[in-house]
Amino acid sequence: MRVASLIDAKKLADFVKCRLNSDGGYSFSYPLYGVEFPSSVSETFYALAILSMLKEEIPSRSKTLEYLLDLQRPDGSYDSPAVAFYAVKSLKLLGASPRSKAFTKNLFATLREFRILKETFGGEFFSADYDMTESPFKLAYQASKTLWLSGEKIKEEDVSWLLPENKDGGFGIGSSDIVATYHAVSTLYYGGFDLSKLKNTALFIRKCMVNEGGYASVPNSWPAYIEATYFAVATSKLLSQKIDASERHISFVRGLQNNDGGFRRSPYLGISTLCNSYFALKTLFILHGDNNENNF
Repeated sequence: MRVASLIDAKKLADFVKCRLNSDGGYSFSYPLYGVEFPSSVSETFYALAILSMLKEEIPSRSKTLEYLLDLQRPDGSYDSPAVAFYAVKSLKLLGASPRSKAFTKNLFATLREFRILKETFGGEFFSADYDMTESPFKLAYQASKTLWLSGEKIKEEDVSWLLPENKDGGFGIGSSDIVATYHAVSTLYYGGFDLSKLKNTALFIRKCMVNEGGYASVPNSWPAYIEATYFAVATSKLLSQKIDASERHISFVRGLQNNDGGFRRSPYLGISTLCNSYFALKTLFILHGDNNENNF
């Protein structure tokens, strides 16, 4: 069964396309009273990935390509690892590459800086009060995946500072959570680490499963959210683990589609976003075995 048949694919495609701006980028919202919301590289990636998974033609392809290429500075760098991450992934979806690979130097520096900090401060490095949106796990993931997509070789020593995992098998600052676990496991994968050595990580993920379908961000909690569900199934895929109760998870995801075609975060409330819609569609592809986790 094709994933597109499980949802209203036309409505989802329309939801995405109406967020295309005149500069070629995509925004969080469609224009209101004729005024466009600013384009965002992350929203642009989510839009392109969704359209690619739905096998939809990319509208204004050349304009979007120009928007993405212009995100790179004249010296070849990007504003941040996050911008590089979304820009490189978006360009890859369009069959293109950055004008220069000079940005990879900064990404390697990001990984090695974290390694030095961990070697210097030990466990205290992970006990600091981090903003989880800019956690070392997330930044390391963005840097390592961008390097991997760029054909760069990452050494295991550049990512092994993430180890060891917490006693429960997960990763996280203070306590384990599914988001940090996905970012850490992915980073280790891109660094060539043997993931079979993570003996309890699969068990940690199973403990985050919600009986009704979907996953929560921490074990034995409720409700399930789409981002936690995506990170759980994607991590399980990386670990070559069978995903329990996959039909329940599929039903959970399908129930998140709103009337406007987009997907919300939870079954109970929430607006549609490109981010939530990407997580929902990608989760369905992984659960159906129709898509490799590293494609988008």
